[in-house]
Amino acid sequence: MVGIRVLAVVSTSEASQYDAAASVSELASKPHSSNVEVRVLASPSAAEFAAAVGELKPTLLYIGAKADFDTGAGVLAPFAFKDGSALDLGSLAGKGVECLYYDARGDYEAVKACQERGDVLHAVAWPAGAGLPPATLASQFTRCFFSVLFTYGSAPAEAFAMASHVVQAHCTAAGPDGHVSPPLPLFLSAARAELPDNSSIPPLDLPGSDPTQSISSLVPGWSDLRLLAPRAEVRLLLTGNASLVDSHKLTFLGEALRALLIMETRTVTLVSTSLCTKVPVNLASGCGAIRCELRTASGRSAVVVLGGQPPVLKDTKLVEHSLRMTLVSDSQSLQFRLPPPGVSVPPPRVSAAIAGGTPVVDTLVLSSVWAVQVLRGLCEDAASLGLISMGVAAVGASATAGLSPADVQRLKMLVSGEGPAEHPLVPLGGGMGGVGMGGLGVGGGMGVDGMMGMGSGGLGLGLVSEPLKEEMMLGMDAPPPPPPALASTAFGGAMGGMGGDGAADGDEGDEGGAPPPPPLAPSLPEPTPVAQQQQHAAADNGNGHSHDDAMDTDAAPLPPSLEPVPVPACEPAQVPVSEPAAASGHAAPTPSADAVPMQMDAA
Repeated sequence: MVGIRVLAVVSTSEASQYDAAASVSELASKPHSSNVEVRVLASPSAAEFAAAVGELKPTLLYIGAKADFDTGAGVLAPFAFKDGSALDLGSLAGKGVECLYYDARGDYEAVKACQERGDVLHAVAWPAGAGLPPATLASQFTRCFFSVLFTYGSAPAEAFAMASHVVQAHCTAAGPDGHVSPPLPLFLSAARAELPDNSSIPPLDLPGSDPTQSISSLVPGWSDLRLLAPRAEVRLLLTGNASLVDSHKLTFLGEALRALLIMETRTVTLVSTSLCTKVPVNLASGCGAIRCELRTASGRSAVVVLGGQPPVLKDTKLVEHSLRMTLVSDSQSLQFRLPPPGVSVPPPRVSAAIAGGTPVVDTLVLSSVWAVQVLRGLCEDAASLGLISMGVAAVGASATAGLSPADVQRLKMLVSGEGPAEHPLVPLGGGMGGVGMGGLGVGGGMGVDGMMGMGSGGLGLGLVSEPLKEEMMLGMDAPPPPPPALASTAFGGAMGGMGGDGAADGDEGDEGGAPPPPPLAPSLPEPTPVAQQQQHAAADNGNGHSHDDAMDTDAAPLPPSLEPVPVPACEPAQVPVSEPAAASGHAAPTPSADAVPMQMDAA
């Protein structure tokens, strides 16, 4: 049954492939959740728009303006229909639109009034008086927002929170007084924009039981259930420069990766089970163990071991629900590992085989084996939308598949902080006949095909701005100038920046500071020497580059030590089932020097 109906109304121009609206148009043609219906209306008249609203009856309305790249990196333009008329937001009253996403310059007060009148329940809009909305950042935000919405059928509040975390991870700049958050749209709603947690797991339906009672009081042996989750380390290549390997930025990205795993596992389906012949000694007396093959929300496969009392393990419904609860809990144990103090971060590298030649940096993540299976499955599936929207270019030795030419160009603009490397009037994917405008390449095809190593006549190395090329050659970090600081958004003050006052307009929901999150479960083992060996395999090479054949076309084969491996000398983490926490009503807290919500281990 379709629960989310999206009408995307976009302005088109010769440069439409770089617009934020292009992200929605491109994603609409890809596979998405069965409960999502998408229709794109390109450059309509006011009458055509009104007819489409009446026919589709959208629950989410996206209004996307074109981008103006006359100013370099580009800004969003105002929105207008093709006949020149403006959108009358008052006409949305009584149309059943639950969320309005206004991705254009201006009209913030009108959008805010529309939400306050109750014409729509939620609204996303760029704030007034905060400068012109940057086109590349808006494109990345829109791409991530709709990737989450289309793939998982998530609520707008979750999609907004995910996009906010990802953009802050990649676009936060270093200022003289600390980190400077990028400009962000506001989420106007009585609801809070926050990442999902265990309260988003569908409740267990036990016929004839009292729903007010806990499961442990209704099911004997429920509290003995344990997910046996061996730990694993895996290398992630992230699009960006060396300044991305920073505890503040990786906290945002780590929280987003945790949320991605939660969205995958909160509705996990049990495919099959088989009895384990050997029972782990650390289970309670009388317990057994089963090997569970499962399928996540997007169709990824994974295998885990669940321990518990035999009567409970024989009930498929109970096993499936316990897997959802324990996997969601274990998802929150993911963490990045930073280099030891005093060890410099290797400079970014470029390969046509990774993200179409976008500069990438190496990071190391500690999680569970099943989580690595899911991340790798997402990485290798060209139809998957999540990882590339988050800037994850590779998982282990597997490059993220499914990048479009527009993805490549957007990521390059995001990393360089500059406008398109090719003139907007040049169609993406077209051959440029050698070296493209402002670019660097080898061979004849220097459109995006050339950048991805597919152009005729040779291998394309990608289009890289001159400042970034100098940074990569010198191994130095030169982040772009920081954007102007903004007041906090309605995202609980968490998404607006370190220097915000926690209130954008004073009446956009409860904007008080969020309390720190509860301790994460399960507790993690102490860092082992494996992390240091894997994170800094570059020391063997002497020049700061690891031997990764996914990065260097002439490199030696990837050493087995860089593949995901269970962390030695550690018992598998036991994740007990626990009752879902009540919805806190608070947004995820902003990382600060005093409280960092995601543990950052030094290898």
